Order: sequence, then structure tokens, then C-alpha cells
Amino acid sequence: MLQHVLEAVPTDNPPIIVGGKPGLSPRQVESGENFIDSLGKGLAAVETDRFLLATADLPFLTRESVDDFIDRCDSSALLNYPIVPESVVKARFPEMARTTLKLREGRFTGGNIAVIRTDLMRGSLPILEKAYRLRKQPLRLAAIVGLKTLIRVVAGQALPSLLPIAALERSVGKLMGGPVRAIITAYAEIGADIDNADQYREMLKIEPVSA
Repeated sequence: MLQHVLEAVPTDNPPIIVGGKPGLSPRQVESGENFIDSLGKGLAAVETDRFLLATADLPFLTRESVDDFIDRCDSSALLNYPIVPESVVKARFPEMARTTLKLREGRFTGGNIAVIRTDLMRGSLPILEKAYRLRKQPLRLAAIVGLKTLIRVVAGQALPSLLPIAALERSVGKLMGGPVRAIITAYAEIGADIDNADQYREMLKIEPVSA
């Protein structure tokens, strides 16, 4: 899967790979204890103003989907993050279960790539690390994210009109210290990651697509 992702993402230089067996890239760094720690280790090796982050478990990712996402990103945003309509995911991967969130504009699942401003992300790491540690403590997490935002997320599952994309962009941007953009994409491949054995078995049944 890693090799497939590497073939799907555009790069002029050897990619920075976090973790894995030695020798995968001349710009390889050790993984951290968790996702945020690994992000920080990879971020320390970035030398450009912006970078493309991609997880290594995207077996259907295509160059077309990545190029389309990059073309529609906001270059001034701290974070550009793809979201995929549930209908698009079900049409492409009908048997592969995904976690979704109801929003005013529809029901979406998150993608597994992002375009990020290096300087702003470095400044955001401390708050992200704290939020990650508190992810299973809702009351303490609310003090960071904002109780109003958490209430809107919960209430929005019953009344989606209460939770527009723009509101989430503002809340997350306030937390991270810079503008955040959610990019709606028609490419389900961006969100089809493999998290468990059931998803892996479903992956094996699906005809692969060219990167």
C-alpha cells in the first residue's frame, strides 16, 4: 500500500516517510508514539513552505484524485482537508464501512491526505498534542475545542442544519491558530483507508485502479 501511495502522490524530491522498515526513502524518519508525535517528527524534516500529507494505507489512491484536491486547495490556509460525500463513497465502495458526520451540506467522511502550511502547523503542534491526549475526556477537551462547538457537533447529528461546514472551519481554525478549509471531493479513493481486518478483506474484493 505504501508503494501505491508513493506512486499516486506528485513529488519532485524524495518523499519524507515516517516509520517503516529502513531504506524506504533517503528522507526517512522514525515514527513517534502516536499520530501527532509522528506528524511532528515528519514535520521537522520538511523544508518547503507547504507540504502534502498522506497516510500509507490508501490502496485505491490515484494521481488524478490527488491532483484535483491540490488544485482546489487554498494556498493561504493552514490546513486543507478533503471531505467525501457519503453517497460518493457508497457508490465506489458499497461494502466498505466508513465513519461519517452529518453537516448542513450533507453527510461526509474524512479523507486521508491534506495540504498544510509548514510554519503554521509547527505552531499548532502543542495544542494538537494536548487535544490528542484529551480525546477520550470530553469535558476537558471541550475546554480546548470550545463547548459550543462540541454541542453543535452532537446536536447537528439530529438537526444537521445547525452544523454548516463553515462553522466547523472557523472552530477548527480558531483552535489551530490559522484558517482551515474543508474541500469537498468527488474522489472516494481519498477516504478509503484500511483501519481493520474487515476493511482489508473488503479491499481484496475490489478491483484495483491505476495510480
